[in-house]
Amino acid sequence: MAAGSACQAANAAEPRDPIQREDIALIEKQLARINTVIDRLAVRQREQSGRRVLLDVGRLRADVNNIRNGLRAYLAPPRLPPRQPAPLSGQYLAQDPGPRP
Repeated sequence: MAAGSACQAANAAEPRDPIQREDIALIEKQLARINTVIDRLAVRQREQSGRRVLLDVGRLRADVNNIRNGLRAYLAPPRLPPRQPAPLSGQYLAQDPGPRP
């Protein structure tokens, strides 16, 4: 049974699954909305000077970008470069070196 569930998990993680693509697209839209909220927070934070505790907007924005980049990398994994075959000489005629001593 464990092998069957592992196979199902692998199939569920297939990035070409249309339902999963829709879910990930929804997450990306929500991340865009979160960036809008982060922008608003950053502006309000700049206007309210003198506070002891501040939201680290840069770190929050970097984390949101990392999530977005991870989703995009999952949906479009990098392809391996084409393998470069060794060049062929094309010269297959050889001369007999003669008798060996």
